[in-house]
Amino acid sequence: MKKLIVLAIIMAVMVLVAALVHAQTPASDLKPTFISPTPGLYVNGWPAFTVSYPKEWVEEPAPGPVSFAGLPRPDLPPGTHIPALYIDVAPSSLSLEEWAKNYMPVFLQLGTDTKILSDKPSQLKDGTRTREVELEQVLKNGPKVNYFMLITKKDVIFVSIILVADEGKLGEELKRIAYSLTFLPGREEPVQVPSDVRAFLDMWCTDIVSGDVKALMEHYSDRFRHAGFSKRFAEQWFRNDPTSPIHQDIMSCEPTVTVFEPREDKAYVDGFNLEKKKGDANGRKMNMIYQQIINEHGEWKWYGNQK
Repeated sequence: MKKLIVLAIIMAVMVLVAALVHAQTPASDLKPTFISPTPGLYVNGWPAFTVSYPKEWVEEPAPGPVSFAGLPRPDLPPGTHIPALYIDVAPSSLSLEEWAKNYMPVFLQLGTDTKILSDKPSQLKDGTRTREVELEQVLKNGPKVNYFMLITKKDVIFVSIILVADEGKLGEELKRIAYSLTFLPGREEPVQVPSDVRAFLDMWCTDIVSGDVKALMEHYSDRFRHAGFSKRFAEQWFRNDPTSPIHQDIMSCEPTVTVFEPREDKAYVDGFNLEKKKGDANGRKMNMIYQQIINEHGEWKWYGNQK
C-alpha cells in the first residue's frame, strides 16, 4: 500500500514540475471533463465533483489520475504553465494528516530550500474536512515557486487540489480555486448500460477476485494506452506490485456505473467497484481507474485515457 501511495504522489508532483473565475454553467448540465472539457471548469466522473479555474487557463492531458490546467508563459520553456492547477484522485486508507505528510519526501527531491509555510486543518463550504498545506521551494534548474495543497477524502478516495505559482506566496484569488471544490452527490446515482458492457465489467470484477492475471489481460485492447503506459506495463503491475487488486485478498467485487456515453466503437464509462475483503461487511468503493473502453470484434476492452 505504501508503494502505491508514493507512486500516486510522485506521478502527481512530477507532472507539476514537468508542465511547470469560475464557470457559471450548472454542473448538473455538464459532462465529465474526460468526455467533453468545459473551459474554466473541471468536472470529475466519480467521485463526482467540480473545480473552477480561470477560463483562459489551458487544460492539458496528464499521467495517471492527475488532471491539469494552467496559464502558458512565453517567458518560460515551451509547455510550461504557471500559475497551474493539478487535481489528483487516488485511493488510500491513510488519514488526511498522514496523506499530506506523504507528499513531503517527494517535494524534497524536486528542489532546494523547501519550507513549509503552513499546515492546518480546514473545511470546504459544505463542511467537508480538509487539510491545507502551503510551502515554497527553489526548483532544480528552475524558479522559486509556491505550492498550495487542499486535500480531502471521500470514503477511501483522496482528492488533492494542488496550485503552483512563482510570484511569492499564493494570493487569495488562487486559493479560491482550491476551495471551489464542490462534491455533487446527485451525480453519483447508478445509470443503465447495455448488457454487453455490464457483462464486460462483471467479468472484469470476477477476474480481479480470482487473481488470474492472464484472464485480466484479455480485457485490455492491444492498443491500450493510459497516461502513456501500455498493456504490457499494466500486466507487470498486476503481477509484481503487492498493492495491485489481485494481491489485496478481495472476496467480492461489484461494479456500479455512474457515467456512460457511447461514441461509435468506443464508450466512456466511470463509476466504482464495491470491493469486499473477508470479514468486511460493508466493503469499500474503489474508482474504476480507466474511463474508456473499445469494442473490438464484438468484445469490449479497456482502451485507456487516449483520444
